[in-house]
Amino acid sequence: MNRTFSTLALTLLATTLPLLSACSSDSAATVSDAIVAGANRLKSSGQTQTTVRIQFAAGTPYVLVVYPPFRSAADEKFLETISPAALEMSHAGAAISPKAEGLLNTIVVWQKGKLATFNASFRSAAEAKQALGVVKQNGGAAEITLARQGGAVYIMAIK
Repeated sequence: MNRTFSTLALTLLATTLPLLSACSSDSAATVSDAIVAGANRLKSSGQTQTTVRIQFAAGTPYVLVVYPPFRSAADEKFLETISPAALEMSHAGAAISPKAEGLLNTIVVWQKGKLATFNASFRSAAEAKQALGVVKQNGGAAEITLARQGGAVYIMAIK
């Protein structure tokens, strides 16, 4: 009985610990918050363009994708090129492909050894006209270019 209980406890710990560590820092929320702050600054300034910098841990590979409200054939082609890197980051077989249907108007971050994180709270501040993303094999900062066009702010590029 004790051996069965110990095995069950270890199995539960092994499956829940990665989930707890993935929840400890939500990378997609960090990116979304930075976009909102940048868009708000841009709207209140006389500028038409700004760059937002998000610092991820150096040495930790990641893939960052911003999805538009609607996906085109060009978006699908771009997502095909970024999919292998994102799937390589997937944690413990919890693979979510960048090409998955339903990923619209959302930010997704895949980090090596963590579960993918999702966030859509940037929607009220900025919008992507096309799927944009970056693969950072060595981790580090991502730079997101925002542009104001009339009263709207668009996400134009990610480096």
